[in-house]
Amino acid sequence: MRKFIVILWVVFFTNLPTFSADFTLRKNFKAGVLTPLCVPVEIKAADFDGLYEVAGIENGQAVVYPVNFVTPATPCVVRCTADREVTVFNDVDISTQSPLERPLLWYGGYCKGDFDNYTWTHTTLLGNVGSASQLSYTVCDFSAMDFNVSLENVAVRRFLANTYYDFAVASAISGYMSSSQRFDLPNPVSIPLPDSNPGDISVSISKDPAFGIPEVFRMETEGNLCKVYNLLPQEDYFFKVESGGNVIAEGQFHTEGRMRMIYAPSISNIRDLGGWRTVDGKRVRYGKIYRGGELNGQHVATAGDIQHLKDLGVTAELDLRWAARPEENLQNSAFGFSAESGTFYYVDGNDWLGSDFDSQTTRDHIKREFELITNTLRNDGSLYFHCVWGADRTGFVAMIIESLLGLTPDAIFKDYELTSFSIAGLRSKNDFPDRIIYFHAYAGATLADRMENYLVHKAGVAKEDIDFIRQTMTEQAE
Repeated sequence: MRKFIVILWVVFFTNLPTFSADFTLRKNFKAGVLTPLCVPVEIKAADFDGLYEVAGIENGQAVVYPVNFVTPATPCVVRCTADREVTVFNDVDISTQSPLERPLLWYGGYCKGDFDNYTWTHTTLLGNVGSASQLSYTVCDFSAMDFNVSLENVAVRRFLANTYYDFAVASAISGYMSSSQRFDLPNPVSIPLPDSNPGDISVSISKDPAFGIPEVFRMETEGNLCKVYNLLPQEDYFFKVESGGNVIAEGQFHTEGRMRMIYAPSISNIRDLGGWRTVDGKRVRYGKIYRGGELNGQHVATAGDIQHLKDLGVTAELDLRWAARPEENLQNSAFGFSAESGTFYYVDGNDWLGSDFDSQTTRDHIKREFELITNTLRNDGSLYFHCVWGADRTGFVAMIIESLLGLTPDAIFKDYELTSFSIAGLRSKNDFPDRIIYFHAYAGATLADRMENYLVHKAGVAKEDIDFIRQTMTEQAE
């Protein structure tokens, strides 16, 4: 069984310097009413009777937790015990100038934005924009937080929730794309760090409340937040924050969503094939097969990101690039895997159209690819497969695997189109059906049956390997 280690990052932070800015805020605060605020100066709890930082916003509901101060340009909520007008924060008089305004989006688990404005709004899953003053608020105990957070970023969530495809439905992906931001990265789970305890801080996370079961994940810090990436969806996790050997904050959270995009930012378009539902009600297992973009060639991954994929269990690489394009003709594994050890296969084939399935070269490639998949899974490893962008050739192989596992055409089309949120650009579902329609000529009651017939009788994949892949890659859905 593969051994995992808990990854702990030690966090160092100090109070950010206060700065003044030119803007006006003559705001009337009503007694006992939570009021949203976002200003370009540090706010201290001493200025109010209650100061709360925003941990998350979901469809009109904000989760907030008490803090001693809020750094400049951070969304927060304040409370006064008596009606009063506030014009001074941290000894800075802000009563004479005017602010700029800019909407603030929430991408799950924490708030962020470009703060040339000092008022803020929220955006719901359906795309509706509302004023922060219209939110309802839940105040969490910082020492025992309990919250939910989606690992799917807002563009992915909207696309998956609001789109359904069959062969006749036109592609809708362009309506969810943004030219100004990468949406092939997941949401982090953001754990607030106590601002009253500057110094050495460590954060531990586990599905085990006793922290006896180690996990693999990735942590980064930003201000008073510890952002955690690459956890499993639909799981309960526990966390604790320690300083000087003492637990200073702890709590739990539940990860929502099903799409598991992987945070390794120097690599484009990485996602786990797990999480999709099959037509017979099962779920594809997480952590077994990953698809993505290249790690060397036109796009060079950092050593840290490559190592993190190894930490996630990747033990084999399927390289779908082809030698007819010199910039792709590397024929070596960025992971250090090798053909001799059976952990690397360089395809050197331009196979990504439905018409390619009949070619003997394509069938030979597919047989070798499935040998690599089977051997990797039998050795309790995980596979990473890619072309340059993780788009068409990668989508071709993903479609074969997903069809075999019993995914619906709706799921297969969506997985192909999710590449559009990466640097690869638009990949319309309208250009993809020929890859699936080809298999209608084979015998079988379902797409999975027809794909099995092709793989066994046309490509020469062993039937026992097909059965093993299905058994290993799927599980009963909860």
